[in-house]
Amino acid sequence: MGKKSRQNSNNEKIKKEFAKVIKNAQITAFLFFLLLTPTIVLTIKEQSELFGVTKDIWFNASIAGFIIYIGYMFFLWKCPNCGKYPGRGWFRKECDNCGCELS
Repeated sequence: MGKKSRQNSNNEKIKKEFAKVIKNAQITAFLFFLLLTPTIVLTIKEQSELFGVTKDIWFNASIAGFIIYIGYMFFLWKCPNCGKYPGRGWFRKECDNCGCELS
């Protein structure tokens, strides 16, 4: 196997690993917005509970979702090549640190 073939194989592996990182980030973002939505609805409708759950509990759940999302972005949003923060955005083309192609 030639050097170029190994490099292409490694690049594809890195892209697949970063695609998993992005997917997990999207899942945590979805969780946050799923938990935030009832709080927004209750605020707009000026109601105190939804599905038998109070506004305060929904608000606390949305904060928990936000903490999960921020925690993911802080601890697990890493470049598969260098292991450092690759930069902002789900549509990253390359890592800001090592320049590795991510998508």
